[in-house]
Amino acid sequence: MAAPSIRLIATSKAPAATGYSQTVLVNNQTLYVSGQTGMISGKTDVVPGGARAEAKQAMTNIGEILTYAGSSFKHGEWANHHHPSSVNSRPFSFINCNIMVTNMNDFQDVNETFKNFFTADTYPARSFFQVVKLPKNALVMIDAVAVVAGHYRTRSYTAWGQYTENVTKTVLHKRISMNNFEAVERKFDVLSIVQDNYYQTSDEWTDDLIRRLE
Repeated sequence: MAAPSIRLIATSKAPAATGYSQTVLVNNQTLYVSGQTGMISGKTDVVPGGARAEAKQAMTNIGEILTYAGSSFKHGEWANHHHPSSVNSRPFSFINCNIMVTNMNDFQDVNETFKNFFTADTYPARSFFQVVKLPKNALVMIDAVAVVAGHYRTRSYTAWGQYTENVTKTVLHKRISMNNFEAVERKFDVLSIVQDNYYQTSDEWTDDLIRRLE
């Protein structure tokens, strides 16, 4: 069995890590985000305003890290409408977290703030517990596990007739991603063809799509 691929990731838009890694990406797929508090990048103290404000900043920090690493708070599944029996899924993004507070009386404020970062019925798995103390006398700390565009099954498209050149140019010029491909599908007349291909990165998927469209 091959050794896992491990890459350390850090963005300046979230507080710097000292003595540990801000984020670790394993096998280009699973993202482990270290605990985030209500501290703003470049500052030395947590934001004022209590547990609600700290929870919002902690989640904002996580969001910056996820975006930088190619993930997000959103969950997504790509259904092939031309072939209802076949569903090609991109993995869920934010999938798990631990929320630590120094006072369980802050549960409601922290929970409501947390929920605002997700849409209904897309909440990740979660543990919520009280601890004795947190760094910088923070009231809240949140860590996260997410997935990025690693191994996933995709769908490819072949354009027909007068739209072939337009679709090809759109892909070449914009390097479209999984997230905005439906807009292209709506704009151009395309025929969906299910492909049992698995790709390591979205670039591999795009390159293969370009080859098929040309």
